[in-house]
Amino acid sequence: MSSDTATAGPSPSGVIHDIGYRTYSGERVGRLGIVRALYWHSLRSAWGLGRGPRAKIVPFMALVIMSLPAIANAFSVSKTGVHAIRYDEYMYSFQLVLVLYLAAVTPELISRDIRNRTLPLYFSRPLRRTDYPIAKVSALITAMLVLTAAPEIMLYVGTIGSLHGGSAVWRETRAFIPGLELALLYSVVFSILAAVLSCFTGRRAFATGAVAVFFFGTYVISSAMVRLTGYRPHYVHDGGPDGSGYFVKPSSPGMGPKISGLLDPANLLEGLKEWVVGSAPKNADVPYPGSFGIVYLAVLVVLCALAAFLLIRRYQKASLL
Repeated sequence: MSSDTATAGPSPSGVIHDIGYRTYSGERVGRLGIVRALYWHSLRSAWGLGRGPRAKIVPFMALVIMSLPAIANAFSVSKTGVHAIRYDEYMYSFQLVLVLYLAAVTPELISRDIRNRTLPLYFSRPLRRTDYPIAKVSALITAMLVLTAAPEIMLYVGTIGSLHGGSAVWRETRAFIPGLELALLYSVVFSILAAVLSCFTGRRAFATGAVAVFFFGTYVISSAMVRLTGYRPHYVHDGGPDGSGYFVKPSSPGMGPKISGLLDPANLLEGLKEWVVGSAPKNADVPYPGSFGIVYLAVLVVLCALAAFLLIRRYQKASLL
């Protein structure tokens, strides 16, 4: 045995294995292809597609909750001819559903890569640091637009199906278009704000809490300040000849309620809508801003610009690498 061992000599220290590695020889899509793939993957993730059943519960439940009133309203219009809710009131009435959706979905899109430290993998490719947040926010805006626009489209299609005459359809279309534009505006503003609130932490619970507390907290504070500064909803007298109906309250709420409406994104959007339309609807929760509406527009532009700047700046920090 000793002679065999001596003959064999020392064993080699390493072995090279041929694993059949081949370099990639296919088409290289480049930067735009990576952005498109990231956008599409993020959009699917926002609706839980390609993930487990639990990831689909909140998105599709939110879509069902948003759609059921539209279906019921369309049925009511076909029977009575009266809208229970207008197109341009839909988003404000169901903003709670929008916030819950964002609180559940945005951390999955924004915070997950920070928590898992996968950002260096993205930035090691020909992907600029500004491309990543733009792709993510664009996917979130698209997902929100599905949630906001789909119910209004259902309501519109269901309503015009029971109308007679081109003039009635055109009148309904004129009411539908501002509601659709408002849905787009809600989707853009809410998505940008939710994204910037989620990008500063990798912990899902903290990101969810930040989104929920910001939107709920600002709404409660703004609505309370509107009332405390003396505003009451503007009721319109539309009663019968017997004198029944609404009592007409003053339509000039003063400067306090108008400034208070700036403290919440939803109230800010509603005040801006009333300023663009030129009047406040019946029982409006937000005072008609009048000439102060230009301030609403300026605050909205500055708020979105600041949020976009902070979001892009977050991904330009060297510590992410």
